Order: sequence, then C-alpha cells, then structure tokens
Amino acid sequence: MRRATCYGRLLVRHEAAAASAYEPQICTNRSAGWQASPAGYLPSTSASELTNVSVNFLPSRAFCSGVEASNSAQTGQLGTSQFVHNGTDYSFETGNLAQLSDGSSLVKFGNTWVLAAVTSSDGFRVQERTKPSITVEYREPVASVGRMPGGRAKTEGGPNQSEEDTAMLIEKAILPLFAPGFTQNVTVTATVLCSDGAVAASSVALNAVSAALMCSDIPWQGPLAAVQIAHDASDDDAGQTTIQPTSEQLLDCGLSGIFVGTADTALLADFQGREVSKKAMRSALQAAKAATEQILRSQHKLVSQQTSAKPVKPSQGYSGCDPAAEASIMAIAVPLVKDILSDGNADMSRVQRLDALREAKTQVVEKLTRQGVYRFQALRSVGSGCATQTDVDFVWQDVQSMVIRDMMTKDNLRPDGRGLIDSRPASYQVGVLPVVHGSALAGQGQSQALVTATIGEADDQAKSEGITGQTSKQLMVQFGDRMAAAAEASTSGRDRIPDPVRQRVRRNTGRMLESRLAAAFPSTPFPFAVRLNVDVLAADGSETMAALCAASLALADAGVPVRAQVAGTQVAAFTASGHPHALDWNQSNGRSSGTDSQQDASLYEIVIDPQEAESSVSDLLLQLVGTEEGITGLHVESLQKGGVPFEVVTAALSSGWQGLQEQHSKLGDIKAQLARHVTNKMGRVVVPQDKVGKLIGPRGAVINKIRSDTGSLLSVEEAVEQSEDATVHFFCPDTRQATAVEQAIRGATGVDLFVSLSHLQSEQCAW
Repeated sequence: MRRATCYGRLLVRHEAAAASAYEPQICTNRSAGWQASPAGYLPSTSASELTNVSVNFLPSRAFCSGVEASNSAQTGQLGTSQFVHNGTDYSFETGNLAQLSDGSSLVKFGNTWVLAAVTSSDGFRVQERTKPSITVEYREPVASVGRMPGGRAKTEGGPNQSEEDTAMLIEKAILPLFAPGFTQNVTVTATVLCSDGAVAASSVALNAVSAALMCSDIPWQGPLAAVQIAHDASDDDAGQTTIQPTSEQLLDCGLSGIFVGTADTALLADFQGREVSKKAMRSALQAAKAATEQILRSQHKLVSQQTSAKPVKPSQGYSGCDPAAEASIMAIAVPLVKDILSDGNADMSRVQRLDALREAKTQVVEKLTRQGVYRFQALRSVGSGCATQTDVDFVWQDVQSMVIRDMMTKDNLRPDGRGLIDSRPASYQVGVLPVVHGSALAGQGQSQALVTATIGEADDQAKSEGITGQTSKQLMVQFGDRMAAAAEASTSGRDRIPDPVRQRVRRNTGRMLESRLAAAFPSTPFPFAVRLNVDVLAADGSETMAALCAASLALADAGVPVRAQVAGTQVAAFTASGHPHALDWNQSNGRSSGTDSQQDASLYEIVIDPQEAESSVSDLLLQLVGTEEGITGLHVESLQKGGVPFEVVTAALSSGWQGLQEQHSKLGDIKAQLARHVTNKMGRVVVPQDKVGKLIGPRGAVINKIRSDTGSLLSVEEAVEQSEDATVHFFCPDTRQATAVEQAIRGATGVDLFVSLSHLQSEQCAW
C-alpha cells in the first residue's frame, strides 16, 4: 500500500512494507505514476494532480541523524542507560513511571532525580499556527530536599522564579526540534523528585525532557543534551572549565551557565560572568559542546533498547500553505516586498514600513481575486490551487525572510541601508524625571527604554523560597513592554486581561537584567535595596539592550556606587539552511546547494543590532553584555529548525564583542557627564558603639523621627567588637538633605562625627 503523508508544506510518500527505509520525499499522485523530488517545497500542481492524498504524520524519525526509530517506546516498555561522570552515576530510565503519558523518562545524577513526561493532543486547529503550542511545567518542591514549606498553610503555591526560568529554557530548547508541520498541543512536565543540592537540577531536567520526547510518539528530531558549566579564568586567559559543577564550584567560579545542543548544532546557551574575556567565553562554549557527546550517546542507547514502535498520532487537518497555491502567491508578493524593503526606502520608520507591508498584502489578495484564484476561508480546499487568506498569511513571512536574506548576501545591505556590522545611532540621557531617585532614557535606533531607580531599606529586599532555601534579592527589576511600543492596538476587550505568557516573558526578561546588572553593583556590602522599573516605550529591535544601558545609568543617577557601566549588544545570524527556499537561495548566489544542514554550515551572514524586521526572521539571536573590561552575560537562542551550526555561534560571539566595544564608546559622553555632575545622595556616618542606643531611641523613635523629618533612609551597621565604632549609612533623595541628616545624627548622639560623602565620586571618576 502506498500512502502520502503531510508534514506542513510537505507531502511525503513512504512504503508501508519498507519499515526501515523512511526516506521522506515529496510526491504527487499523477496519472503516470508517483513522481518524487528532493525534500523541499512542492512545485505548483494542478488540482487534478493532487488526488487521493491522505493527510497524516510520518511514523518515523528519518529527520534525526543516527536514529532510525526513536519514536519507539510502548507503554510500560522498560529501558535504561547510564554512564559515570566524575565518579557520579548519570542514568536514564524509561517505562517504569508515568506509563500513561506519550513518553516519560527518569534521569538520576547522583542524588538528584528528575522525572519528565510528555503528552500531545490528537488534533490541532488548522489555520491558526505553524508551530506546536508547548506548555512546560517544571517544579522543584521543597519536599524533594526534605524540608517543610514556609507560611502558615505549609503548602506550595505557583512556580517560583527558578522554576519559571527553567520552564522557559526547556520550551526554547525543544521547540526548534519539532518536525516541520507538527502543530499539535504539547504538554511537558518535569519534577524534581529528590535532590541533595549538590548539583543544579535545571540541566538534568532538560535531559530528562529530551529522553521523554525520544521515547514518545511525537515527531521530534532529537535528542538534545544540556550541560551546566563553571569556568575559572584565573590560571590563564582561556581558563579551565568544570562540567556539571557542584553548588560550591558555581559560587566560586568566574563564569557559569548552561549550554544545550545536539550532535551537530547549538540550540541554547545562557551564561553569567564576572568580566571574562572573549577567549574565555569561547573556551567555555567549546568545552560545553564537547561535554554533550556522552549524554547524547546515552540517550541513543536508551532508544535503541526499545523493541517496538507505536504509531505517530495522525493529524486532523492541514498545516501551512497549500503547496498548489504557493507559487501564485509568491509571484505577486516577492516584487512588492522587495520594493518596500529595498535600501531606497532606508529612511522609512517601522510604522511606515508596517503600513506599506500591510498595503502590499492587501494588493496580493486583490490581484489573486482578479485572477480568479482566491477563495473565502470556509471554501478552502487543499490542492485546488486556489489561495485563501490563511495561505497568504503563511507565505507572507517567508517572502520577507527570503527578500531580507537576498539583500544581505548579494549586496551586503539591510532594509535601513546599513552595512552588516553597522549599529544604529544611540542616545542616552540621565535625570530625565523629577521626584524619582534616579532615571535614565536610552535609545537604540527607534527603540527606546525609560528606567527609573528607587532606593529602599534592606528590609525591602525580595524574598523567595526554593529547594536551596530562603533567598533574598537586593536588586529587583520590573520589566514592562507596552502594546503601543510595537505599534500594536487592542482589538477587543479581552486584550485588557493580562496574557499569562506575556507576563511570564516580562518576568523572565526582568530577571535576566538583574543577573546582567550584578557586575555594576558595588563590590562592597551595600546596605540598601534597589528596584528598577523598566518601560519599553518603542520596540524596533534591541530594546532589551537599550533597557540594560538605561538601567545601568539610572543606578548611577540614583547615587548607587556602581563599579562600572554595563552595556549590551544584540547579534542576529542568517543561515542558508534556515530558509524554506534554501535550494533556490543557494543557486541564486552561485553556491552549491544541498538539503543537509551540514552542507550549508558555511553559508551564513551575521548582522549587528538587528531591527525587528530582521530579528523576527533570523535563525539565531545572540545577546552579549559586559563592561569595558570583559563579558558579564551571554544569551544564545536558536530560531532555526534543528538548531544552528556551532561555528555560527562562535562567529556571532566575535561580532557581538565588536558591537559591545562600540556601545561602550558611545557611552563615553554620558560617562563624562555623570562624572561632572556627581550627586552625593548616599553617605555614611561613623558613630561610637555606645552611642548607637541614643541614635535609635526607645522602639526606634529617634531614628524614625530623623527619617520622617529629612525624608532619608538610614541603616545602622553595628560593630562586631565592642571597641569598634558603628557605621550609619544614609540615602537622601535630595542632596541638600545630607547636611540635615548629619546634623540630626550629631544632635541625637551629642558627639562630633566623621562623615563620608565621597565614595560615589571616587568610583565614577575612575571611569
């Protein structure tokens, strides 16, 4: 029996009898027989040539190198695989727990056990998306470390910050590996069953999810491997990397983070450091990539133990553009989009470009209607050659991607007329708002971010509970992006209800900014809490990096004795294999073509400071953060199906370092302005230990009166030894109140004081 299966835009034939030969091919049922072509986009075909087509998903893993039948675990089918890492057992098990799920896996690394299970829906809505809808739930219950939760109810609530961040990492890592055309709902759950706190559970959870997907009936092109690293660059410039470090090693290292990749590609990387060099960062990435091989081999061994495969769930509709209608749409759309995105319209703003593209999309529908090949959505018939609004929507993004890539590779130009490594003009202002403790406004091209800084007492620190115990944060960032920033408008009353996904992304971005700004925080103990409120006023690419620069400046404007200014840059990469029309793209540029991603590994272009129109169609986004002395943060995210070659990541790192140095050169003028206008809002007063009681007063009456009269914040740091003096730290929103605070403290204690107000000036003048 011969069957045709649909992978999104692909119609695939395979022989039911030849179970081992699952080579995907695009086919049409022609009168002369089955005609096949290499996997890619189906040429325009008449309705009569697309008869007797069954829409189904291929029950094979032909897209996964090295694994022929990875969708292979039946309910209750047992399997195990293990290896030893630094004297600690690392094992994978399947089939014993969560047997009713589509796939499950229990991963044990020492005393850290993580159970992952995956399920998928039986069908999907036809026209609403081109990728699966993934829901990830990751939990680290405090019971896993043998501890009772806090609070009176002694129950655990929603996910904490660590759980939410890890869930987002899992979602970003697994998404590029789903087969093209698979758009069903997927639910992933990962739970830490037990942990002794010796190692971080996030990388173990990612590997557990990968093994569960490999042992499921979901078309997923894995496996992937995740490793935690700790890098110490103290010995030489490159430094030494520790794979799967302990909690103590993570605290003492100069660079730490997580890397996720397949055998040939990189999917995700997230690192935080203490001003490490570019060479050290590259060395850490290479060591992490090499460490994934053992984990990948163990997952392949686990899958090879499965003796029978359960069939992939059939799809209940058609996802993607109708191949028979695609050619007619592209013939009209490509010239229109080329004209709008050409360098002749480089002075267009984002709003003007969006309006022009929206008008061009309307013209496509009008021309299709005049040609008699446009139908209403309710009359959509796959294979008829007639286009609907859904088909136009699916093709439209591909057309923009193809045009932008063609401009970059042929002419080395971008839609706004810049060169590939040119950044947009940047602007910075400090002290833009009255009343608030500190404020800064940063612009990167048309992107704009406003940040306000608020200083609070030490008791205002954010507190949370996790498997590592009670934790507190001295620096808190509230990140917000408005619909108006992206030239969007509310279409219904439902849009006023906060979107949970959007809220989660905002919280994750805020915590990312917190970790990146740690390098700017004072190296000495800081007696106050700081909260930054970030408002993205305009978003046209790199708005997060603009917010980072504004946050660093707002800290200095508030009087926080920052050690150094932090800046960031964003880099986007485009690969030939990442575009659906890779074959045509290669031929048009005079390059050899190939369907394998490895053949196209050397075909890529890297751009610095991408616009939204560029980043939305890119294959890789890299964010690099640091001071003038070194890198403090790196985030890499693959947007291409299957991931991007590792050499593209290292090339993007080099370009990102160049862009980071350029950003710091643009910050030179504002640094000089801050040094000239130092505001001594913070200071400290030395008080004899035996006078501290007089300063505080009965039940804090005296110190509270000073706070209310002067509007200042006071923090008393008592001496460890009785013979030593105590230190009173204070913050005044208005610098003129500093003298009033000093006089109030002198009046309460009755002694002459030593007052220091110069610490901020000495720090900032060092810039």
